[in-house]
Amino acid sequence: MFETKQTPKGKTTYSVEFKWRAVQMYIEEGWGYKRICQELGIPCTKTIRLWVKRYHEHGLKGLEERRGTSKSPFKGRPRKKECSLEEENRRLKAENDYLKKVTRAGKEVKPKEWFSIIQELSNTYPIAWLCQLAGVSRSGYDQWVNRQGIVTEKQKENEQIKQMILECHQKVNGIYGYYRVKAWIKRNYGKTVNHKRVYRLVKELGVQAKIRRKKPKYKAGKENIVASNVLNRDFAATAANQKWVTDITCVPFQGTYLYLSAIKDLYNNEIIAYHISRSNDLKLVIETVKDAIKKRDARGVLLHSDQGSQYTSRQYHQLLKAHHIIPSMSRRRNCLDNACMENFFGHLKSEMVDLPTFETEEEMIEVIDQYMYFYNYERCQKKLDYLSPVEYRMAQAA
Repeated sequence: MFETKQTPKGKTTYSVEFKWRAVQMYIEEGWGYKRICQELGIPCTKTIRLWVKRYHEHGLKGLEERRGTSKSPFKGRPRKKECSLEEENRRLKAENDYLKKVTRAGKEVKPKEWFSIIQELSNTYPIAWLCQLAGVSRSGYDQWVNRQGIVTEKQKENEQIKQMILECHQKVNGIYGYYRVKAWIKRNYGKTVNHKRVYRLVKELGVQAKIRRKKPKYKAGKENIVASNVLNRDFAATAANQKWVTDITCVPFQGTYLYLSAIKDLYNNEIIAYHISRSNDLKLVIETVKDAIKKRDARGVLLHSDQGSQYTSRQYHQLLKAHHIIPSMSRRRNCLDNACMENFFGHLKSEMVDLPTFETEEEMIEVIDQYMYFYNYERCQKKLDYLSPVEYRMAQAA
């Protein structure tokens, strides 16, 4: 058996031979870490991984026990840092200079004068040393400085950093937060500043970065109605006015958008109603459905849509119920459930090649009207035996 020991703290130490056997089993015999642990009684696979790594880096010497062999003077509990001879002499000089200031004409100064003495010597010695000699706290000294209105070196530096912050805010048009302001100061002035310090100074200046508005997330609440997916991607229809699909698309126009809402009959792919608006709102959807109801007998028809806020509104569902229309909705974040309508909008945008060149809204609406007529009455489709949607419907009715 290989040698193992228990340390006073309950930790197990292994001999070099034991570790070498484990490494051999992994490298030469191809055993897995878990199997080696079970065979040799090692509690954790990380131990073997470490031995293998040390063997690859340092050979058998890397398997020697390292605990308790450190020669660092800081081994174990941290010790108080020993001062060099030069620093010790400086401390003694600081003490002498302080005592000279304290004892004037053989009389000790009053306690309220201690802070002023520290202020006088602060340009020569660290304030922490002087506060320790005087037996006062650093926070008490800082409060005294603030009451006196004395501008310290740190305050001067803060003012310089504030000017850098204002310069950065102006040059980047106020889009940087304090982390990127810190990086900007480092890049442009080569000055390393802690991000907490930058944050504090930004607050003092009252500078506010521009915050990108988050896109609101709409959830179905008590006032919203989500219908089940009755259509379930069954896009085949055996008769007109059996299955309708609807959706909204945006059409770019001079830096803004127009919104097109349309309803399609899956029997012959005919667009039976559409409406154009500057606003993507409930009114756009309601007007489209009302147009379809005027043109067709909508009783019992299945109308499929996505779960947009307009389609889950109570007013929309009341309109469908009043005309005996069956609602159906796609699953969330699943555009394929309404692929037929997505396909139509794709054709519309690709075939209207002059779409971005319009100068007025009226011109764009006129061209969309012309395309809708072309699509319904002239554009032949393979699925419809190369007839247009209206031609196919008329042929089936004859």
